[in-house]
Amino acid sequence: MWGRWSSSRTLRRSRLFRDFPFSETYSLEFRAEAFNLSNTPHFNNPNSNVNSGNFMRIRSANTDQRTIRFGLRFRW
Repeated sequence: MWGRWSSSRTLRRSRLFRDFPFSETYSLEFRAEAFNLSNTPHFNNPNSNVNSGNFMRIRSANTDQRTIRFGLRFRW
């Protein structure tokens, strides 16, 4: 039994790259990456125990929060 959403249906990862050349041999690259940018909750699978009072109920969500990271790369 699967939960309502699959990770392939939501905006999970976004990237942005920009190159700043100083000369023919030197350049600086700026990187920004965001995970779960829309901050959409991803619910766990429903309870599949038929004898439980919570049968077919989703009682929790994953804790994958919005994460943004930045980076610089100097090339020579």
